[in-house]
Amino acid sequence: MSLVSALLLSSVPIGILLWIGRRDHWTRQHSRRSLLDDCIPLFDRYELTHGDDNFPRLSGRSGTRKIDIRLLSDTMTIRRLPQLWLQVTVLEHLPDVSGFAILVRPSGYDFYSLTAGFHHVIEPPPSLPQEILARGEDARSVRLFEKLAPTLASILSDPLVKEIAVTSKGLRIIRQNAEGRRGDYLLLRQAVFDDAMVSAETLATTLEQIQALRDDAVTPARGVKEPV
Repeated sequence: MSLVSALLLSSVPIGILLWIGRRDHWTRQHSRRSLLDDCIPLFDRYELTHGDDNFPRLSGRSGTRKIDIRLLSDTMTIRRLPQLWLQVTVLEHLPDVSGFAILVRPSGYDFYSLTAGFHHVIEPPPSLPQEILARGEDARSVRLFEKLAPTLASILSDPLVKEIAVTSKGLRIIRQNAEGRRGDYLLLRQAVFDDAMVSAETLATTLEQIQALRDDAVTPARGVKEPV
């Protein structure tokens, strides 16, 4: 057998593997586009778009609420697998709110986090997980934080919740939606997420939590009279 023939034969398995790899990559990329489809019925009006990574973004209105939903692929990790975060934001002007944000188990690489944008440190009470980083705009943020502490504790009892933000522009919850497949990441450094479809139930629950935070934030505390 000639050297050329031997090289051609040896290249056949490599070619097949490359073809399989490209096929699987295209399939994964295409499947990402539908990850928010189950949430569409919760909207009265919506717009569905896709980024360069094919992860979807769903924005629109449900009743009087203006909602924005994104999936964020986080590969900026050290000693852990890639994460796919579900970010749910309800946009509403809350002029009397002095904002704050809570980040659970900060890593220093949380590019999506609003917490780093606040500089007034808030000490968490014993009722909240002690592995959180809480920061606000100023001293008024501490009062709002304390007022919302029972609702925050209820939301943070879910270990998948990563960040909660209450600001004058709206409210946000970020939660873990999926974790990268170990083998693909360790061997190929690829972020492959299984079971990443966002259910309507998950979104509805998150919106209920945000609504509870909003209602508590705008309701006067007991013993405090509303301004005349």
